[in-house]
Amino acid sequence: MNTKHNPKQLSNAYLEIIPLGGFSEVGRNSVAVRCDDEIVILDMGLMMDKYIEYTDSDELVEVSGRKLIEIGAAPDVNLLGDEKHKVKGILLTHAHLDHIGAVPYLANRFECDIHGAPFTIELVRKMFDEEQRLTRGKLVAHELNSRFMVSEKIEAEFIYVTHSVPHTVMICLHTPYGKVLYINDFKFDNNPTLGPKPNYQRLRELEGQIDFLICDTLYAEQPIKTPSEKIAEEMLKDVLLGTQSRGSTIIVTTFSSHIARLRAIVNVAKLMKRQPVFLGRSLRKYVEAAEAVGVADFSDVEIVGYGNKVKPYLKKVKDPDKYLFVATGNQGEPKATLARIVNQNLLPLSDNDQVIFSCKTIPVPITLENRKRLEEQLRSRHVRIFTDIHVSGHGAREDHRDLLNLLKPKNIIPTHSEMRGLGAFKALAEEVGYKPENIRIVTNGERVRVA
Repeated sequence: MNTKHNPKQLSNAYLEIIPLGGFSEVGRNSVAVRCDDEIVILDMGLMMDKYIEYTDSDELVEVSGRKLIEIGAAPDVNLLGDEKHKVKGILLTHAHLDHIGAVPYLANRFECDIHGAPFTIELVRKMFDEEQRLTRGKLVAHELNSRFMVSEKIEAEFIYVTHSVPHTVMICLHTPYGKVLYINDFKFDNNPTLGPKPNYQRLRELEGQIDFLICDTLYAEQPIKTPSEKIAEEMLKDVLLGTQSRGSTIIVTTFSSHIARLRAIVNVAKLMKRQPVFLGRSLRKYVEAAEAVGVADFSDVEIVGYGNKVKPYLKKVKDPDKYLFVATGNQGEPKATLARIVNQNLLPLSDNDQVIFSCKTIPVPITLENRKRLEEQLRSRHVRIFTDIHVSGHGAREDHRDLLNLLKPKNIIPTHSEMRGLGAFKALAEEVGYKPENIRIVTNGERVRVA
């Protein structure tokens, strides 16, 4: 049913999947789906380690779509060649940079609108403003669990699912030739601390109807069901309320996009009778977006969002033990707020002060080195370090099993993992009952079509 094709042989193709990034790798997630002469692009993300390594240079570097594609930090939309005029829409699943980060640099190559859920679109709008770029099309926000026509033959459906950022959706494309469901990223959280449970009812309704499932398989090797965000909230309480911290400076760092986690940190700060303070530009950006679309309220938080204001603010702090600081820089990034606090002694950290990493360390060389360096600096001051106070936003093996049993898709294309994880997912699918020919492991640029 699925065959490879040269672009020159595709004039009669009707339903075709064109991987642009994130296939057989982790990052720069993007895929194009073609229905006759209409194309939609799903996600347009960055390969974050390559992007950070390139842009963190002390030299002035060119940051453009062309350059980001060249260094492998952005999806290779050049794979569409002269088909780019057929693109009718860019559809985004959620507001993580490995899914939307390349939008300001690449979207204007296409004369089309950009579609997403309200929180995602608000973030994209802020990104365009930061980069001082204009869109060629409109930024269109759609409600969760809504359907809309992208083009004459392609209808899109946003199906709500839980993840570690608000308003995450699965995208189902309804075409005259079948349905493609793109799930990248997801977890099945039945006790979310922010927002509803996944839309299981809609997934049950789609049972047996999905022709191609394109699925996040980042943690397919882990033989667990990913724990609820409620567990991370309890882990935070256990550390912050269960350790001796009287008179200590406390800094928590986590992903700025993790609005539920940030809200949990603020709630614990109140229990500790400490004033929560957010330090860093990306924290301000995500919090403002959450408030703008009514996802969460942070009016009880003091936010110092601009880098040049952090230092004078902290110099005025006389009693740091009356605050709970939340800082950017959970991966040890040298230019982020946490590293600056340590390197520039913006807070006098010493014995029994606490730094809590409510995150996972991304296992790539530059991040591992940055985190190692930062933790060594903290240990040299005898600071108490708490790491991995976190649960993932990605489903693991048993989440994948439930997904396959719920949907029973006809064909599967695993993505968002390197070969080891893709192989683990394929083995699981075969265990569930799929034949090897119905599970396609593909690489970027390798076209798949329904014959």
